[in-house]
This record gives sequence, C-alpha cells and structure tokens, in this order.
Amino acid sequence: MSRMKLLLGIVLTIFISMAQVGGVLAAPATQEVTPISGTVQSITLESDPTTGVVTVIVNLMDLNQVSQTVRVSQETAIELGLVLLDGDGNPVINELALGETVDIDPTTVIPDQQEPQHPVGGALATFFSDIEGVDYDTIMSVHEDGVGFGVIAQALWVTSELGGDSQLFQDLLYAKQHNDYSAFSDFTEDGTTPKSWGQLRKALLSKKGLGIVVSNHDNNGNHTNENGNNKNKDKNKDKNNSGNGNSNNGNGNGHNK
Repeated sequence: MSRMKLLLGIVLTIFISMAQVGGVLAAPATQEVTPISGTVQSITLESDPTTGVVTVIVNLMDLNQVSQTVRVSQETAIELGLVLLDGDGNPVINELALGETVDIDPTTVIPDQQEPQHPVGGALATFFSDIEGVDYDTIMSVHEDGVGFGVIAQALWVTSELGGDSQLFQDLLYAKQHNDYSAFSDFTEDGTTPKSWGQLRKALLSKKGLGIVVSNHDNNGNHTNENGNNKNKDKNKDKNNSGNGNSNNGNGNGHNK
C-alpha cells in the first residue's frame, strides 16, 4: 500500500510539472517583456571553478527601493556597460556604472543552478509533507549525519502515524543513533525503557492500538503454554483433592469399625 501511495505521489508530481510547462508553452508569443530596471548598487565577477566561464552578478535598487540581484553573461554585462575588458582582454568592473540606471532584458538573465534533489530524499519529503517542520533539507541533513534512508523512512512513518512534528522525528532519530530510548519510557505498558529500535516502534504504535496486534501475535505461543500449564495444574489439584477425599473416607470407615 505504501509503495502504491508513493507511486501515486510521484505520478501526481510529474503531472503537475507537465501542466505548469504546458501553461508556459501556451502563453501568447506576443506577450511584452518588462525589463528589469534599477540603479546599480554592486557588480561582481564570478568564475566557475570547473568551466572557467565568467558571469556577472548585478545588484539593482528599483524606484520602490526594492533590491534585486540578477546574473548575466560576461557578454551581456559588456553590452550594458557594466564590465570592460582590460589591455589583456580580461573582464574588469566598470566603476563608473555604479549608481547609474540600467535596464536588463529578463531573457538574458541566467537562472541560478540549483543542486538536483536526491531522488529518495525528494520522494520522502513529498510523501511525508504533512509532517510539520520536516522538509527535504531536514531529511537530507540527518542523512548526511549518517542516518540511512531506511531508518529515516521508519521514523517519518511513526511520526506521521502519531500525528507528530519535526521534534518527535528528531527525538526518534536521536534515540536510534545513540541507542538511548529513555525519553520514551512512558510509552511502554509497564513504564520500562525500550531496549531496541523495534521495541520503541512497537511501544509508540501501541498507543494508537496498532502495536497491540503485533504484540499479541508475538506472544500467542507464550499465552497458550501458560494457559495449558494452568490447566494441568488444575487437573493435578483436582486429582489430589479427589485422592485425599477417598483416603479420608477410607480412614473414616476403618475407624468406625
């Protein structure tokens, strides 16, 4: 069932993404493009450490005193007069452009490249998006601390089943990592501290009635043996009482004689 829900969640995500792309493609081709305008506050040259490509980061302040930062190519920056080439052909900042007003075509703006999400972390974040305070960054942070996705998924599931938030999720992971379940001793039936991750999950879920079935299933054999032993004890007790009664009757008859 959980796999089916996860699959449906992924399919829904893809469908929404396609719908958004379709909406963009359906936009009128004649739509006017509003330039990004403002007074130049700063100009920064940035070189990609891998490719060596230079891009230019420009900070603008518009008429409403709202600051906006955009990234453009070196060529675009030169065309706008933001960057000049020195005698060796290297780009340098044009200090005279600072404080001047510039209009930047939004189609020339280079979007910042975001690191692609981990497929498992992204899927877990989407599936358990109902947990308050838990998002993709939260999940990846604990994973980078050495927690496997399997344990993370179990902790998320227990947290979701109990209607908990990020605090419960973090407490569960702490207990697992440090093998310290003392914070959850109140959740066991006898008030003792769970000894393992499995016992902790069972104790927590039993509060919802989900763990009772598992507990009974695990202890069926013990309950049967205990009942059987009690029955044998009762039978032996009945036999002894019956024998004692006969002996007493016999003694009594002999005495009468």
